[in-house]
Amino acid sequence: MYRWPELQVGSWNPSEAAYGPLETASVVQLIEALNNDAARERALHLLSKNRANREDLAPLLWYSVGTISILLQEIISVYHSLHSPTLADRVSNRVCDALVLFQCVAANPSTKMPFIEAKLPLYLYPFLNNTNKERPHQFLRLASLSVIGALAKVGDPNVINFLLESELFPCCLCCMEVGDVLSKTVATYIVYKILTNEEGLRYCCTVAERFFALVRVLGSMVLKLAEEGQLAENPSKRLLKHIIWCYHRLSESPRSCDGLRCCLPVILSDAAFINMFSGEPSAAQHLQQLFHNVSSRTSRIQTIEKMIRPLVRG
Repeated sequence: MYRWPELQVGSWNPSEAAYGPLETASVVQLIEALNNDAARERALHLLSKNRANREDLAPLLWYSVGTISILLQEIISVYHSLHSPTLADRVSNRVCDALVLFQCVAANPSTKMPFIEAKLPLYLYPFLNNTNKERPHQFLRLASLSVIGALAKVGDPNVINFLLESELFPCCLCCMEVGDVLSKTVATYIVYKILTNEEGLRYCCTVAERFFALVRVLGSMVLKLAEEGQLAENPSKRLLKHIIWCYHRLSESPRSCDGLRCCLPVILSDAAFINMFSGEPSAAQHLQQLFHNVSSRTSRIQTIEKMIRPLVRG
């Protein structure tokens, strides 16, 4: 059981002044300040801003009485505004601060599984299924994806099973369709982490409708980046690498190779596209292996593999 640090009675009162004193308050005092309505917004911001300064912040948040409930209240409070294009930046930022603290709890090995067992990730799914594209909504989408990404990062089978059982997959597809480049990147990364798990790969490839939905979204992201001339930009290149990793992992399932042969975007075999990864041996290797897996050994595929081979060696 985590031992909650003692706070001396009378040493500090968050109700005396909501803003100024909080700037010099300790982490424990800031967590205590969450119980005060007047101080909560500032305390949330300072905790999220300084989360890297305390390695034990996650257990402090999790085991302090009522803190997770307060964070959950903050998150739920904005549900009624999710379909409004006029969601205020300040409201969005406040909820994002709460989501950052959720991410801290989700990333910590000692609180990750209790976080999942409490089914708290389910409260983020409304943000992932939101189709509004205004900036405040994009911030909420990205912050929520970051929480899920922190859960999926290690590839724990228990985490992946929870994400599959709770129907996260369609939520990620929605984010890959309507999110900005950063949201698309994190959502695609989460899908890739799901695919690296054998059960996750089976989940995506067994049902044809699910497989073709994923391949369609992956393809549309590639084509959209190409149409907008963003393929060579750094954020887009990171997204492209995640897309290639997803395609490659799908190609490791014999069941999905036939589908990939007719669904891979033609641009993936374009010389200019391949040369973009001249400084990315890992991405080039995944691309080469992808074509190898789906090929029927045609002369066209052999030519593409010859183009990629020098990049892999580099």
